[in-house]
Amino acid sequence: MALKIERMEIDDAGANPKKLAESIVKQLPPGTQAVPVREIAKAIDIYEIREAVLDGLEGGLIVPENKANGAILVHADRPETRKRYTIAHEIGHYVNPNHRAGSPEGFRCSRKDMAIHSAKAGDRHAKMEAEANLFAAELLMPDSYVKSFMRRRVGANLDHVIAMAEWFEVSKEAAARRYISKLETPAAIVFSCNGHIRYIQPNSTFPRMSLWNGAPVPDGSLSATSRAAIGTVTDTVEIQGHIWLERSAGLSLGEQTVAQQNGYRMTLLTVEQLEADGEEEEENWQAPRFR
Repeated sequence: MALKIERMEIDDAGANPKKLAESIVKQLPPGTQAVPVREIAKAIDIYEIREAVLDGLEGGLIVPENKANGAILVHADRPETRKRYTIAHEIGHYVNPNHRAGSPEGFRCSRKDMAIHSAKAGDRHAKMEAEANLFAAELLMPDSYVKSFMRRRVGANLDHVIAMAEWFEVSKEAAARRYISKLETPAAIVFSCNGHIRYIQPNSTFPRMSLWNGAPVPDGSLSATSRAAIGTVTDTVEIQGHIWLERSAGLSLGEQTVAQQNGYRMTLLTVEQLEADGEEEEENWQAPRFR
């Protein structure tokens, strides 16, 4: 039976990416696990999802000014998890009433666009791309689904990230970003490639770090020294806090890592407050802040 999505419900959600995604998710059949993004596109009058090798692009959206219907382009030479994210991203442009294409060719979204998660004031393009990425994350990994998934798993662990990626049929990186934002304990995920930090995704309670994007993975870290096989998640080990943190007094730092294909790596950092030796020290302790 074809999936039915009422576009009026979407129109009523306004331009907030999260509310737009929620307006679609609440119309999905009970028990849905991996959100059927291709079926959703068809149900809201996307008449074609065309896969082709795209030069310099990950995806695109061809749409008339009134957005009565549309067609999505997806880079064919990508894994299905990536294609699902691209489709969700383009749907984000399609349903958002504030998103307007900058050219007659429609929305043309590069790999760099797919990685934009914030925008400076006045940068309309970056704002639209960030909103489309937020929409994609909210659509593919809805809050209620993620909460249900995480209730069954205790503590912070990269094994949970891998399981989450499989559960929602998304990339490990997309799952990691979503996972870290929902953890209640202070944690951060470091994404690196060939020994250099691509970027770091902390949650709001994680301490201020001493490293920047593009910096080498620090000597003495598990990420730098691990020789575990690709795909093998290491145990969490306690390391010296100053390796990653700007201020580490009173903190215990744990590190867990997994090597991926082509030199990529994910590293999970977690912190716990050590018990103070005396009441005065405990009263004066302040959690370091993330930069």
